[in-house]
Amino acid sequence: MTVLYDEDQEVEAERARDAAAGHYDQTPADVWRWFDVVTPGSRLTAVQQRLARHDVRDDGTGSTLQALQRYGLIEVREETEQGARGKSKTVSVKLTRAGRAAVRAGTKEPGRRRSGELSQYAWERLVKLWRADPRTVGIWGDNTRKALVERPERPYAERVGHFGDYRITEAGREHYRNLWARYAELYPDTAAPNPDESAADPWPAELVKTLRSLESAVIQAGRDQWAAHRHLEAALKDAQAPLRVDQKSEHGTEWHALLVAQAQARAELAERHEAQATAALETGIQAYAHAVLRAYTASVDNDLFDAALVAAVTTAADAGRDGAPVEAPAKCGLPRVDRAVQTAYAEATGTRKRRRALPKQMLPDTSYLTGSRPEPLPKEITGLNDLAGTVAAHIADGALRRELYPPARAEAAGAEAAGAG
Repeated sequence: MTVLYDEDQEVEAERARDAAAGHYDQTPADVWRWFDVVTPGSRLTAVQQRLARHDVRDDGTGSTLQALQRYGLIEVREETEQGARGKSKTVSVKLTRAGRAAVRAGTKEPGRRRSGELSQYAWERLVKLWRADPRTVGIWGDNTRKALVERPERPYAERVGHFGDYRITEAGREHYRNLWARYAELYPDTAAPNPDESAADPWPAELVKTLRSLESAVIQAGRDQWAAHRHLEAALKDAQAPLRVDQKSEHGTEWHALLVAQAQARAELAERHEAQATAALETGIQAYAHAVLRAYTASVDNDLFDAALVAAVTTAADAGRDGAPVEAPAKCGLPRVDRAVQTAYAEATGTRKRRRALPKQMLPDTSYLTGSRPEPLPKEITGLNDLAGTVAAHIADGALRRELYPPARAEAAGAEAAGAG
């Protein structure tokens, strides 16, 4: 059900982004909410790939879908076609309203927005207006403009000039201050500054800068490694170049010998640079993994803020550079987060045992790569890199901390939202 829910929400989010940007599609939800679970041939659907990553694959998929249908959580549609190789079947699924509600309740997903509350895209635009105040921000898409300007009894933004630029109004500032806590709970992955400037920042800008710097160091080391390897390949090729017929003279032979000696020197330099870049890459991955895991722990424990949080993350990165073993991440209580983080940790430390290997259709495609490649990193380093990416995706801009510890809301704050869309 969580896999089906993720697929359903991904389609819904994509349509919402298109609508907010002004690209409308009048297809009813009863049509676009259907998605394929099984299709003819060897191509795997998105649902099958998600299930494979979770190591959930067995021969009882049909009976499982039927059981979920009996409970009223999904609708199932099967279509059989006669082809050149016999009959083939397509199985499609649509989650019911009860099914979506069940997953949100079971996985502690943030609640749905109520009437009068802004959509996530409109809230993000209001956040930009708040940050820019008194400067202006472009608002694109009719739905967003209506939500901020036309629907509220008092507009949250006012147009400035003739180029689609808007400035936040006093009503917009009131809406932001009164409902900031509610939106922090509703859209935890949207980083919105606390209107109370005296409050501790759960995810300070200096922490964002620190984590980005560590991530950039990993990216740059990887680029340096590939650049050095390409230089090594070119130098080795030049060092092995045969003496041409037109060079078979005293001067030609001397010149060829000089070029070969230069190529060998270039190869030695490139080999040294590649080794240095590889070492920097391994060290960078270890530092970044320890840093994001420390930030993750702080998000779960909710015990560090501002400068203390930055200092703890920096100390963890230094420990990673020194080769300290990575600690097991704590469980946060959100099933979807715990499942992803704990699985990534188990794979990084080699403690996860798959019941089956991933389908061959999901294995990395390296056919487009030509020539030799740098020596692969140790398995534990690549595992740390994957773990860091998984954790970073959940803690980005303080999303996990806001979801685990949503700010307290004033009791009367909800009434002010009437009229927004």
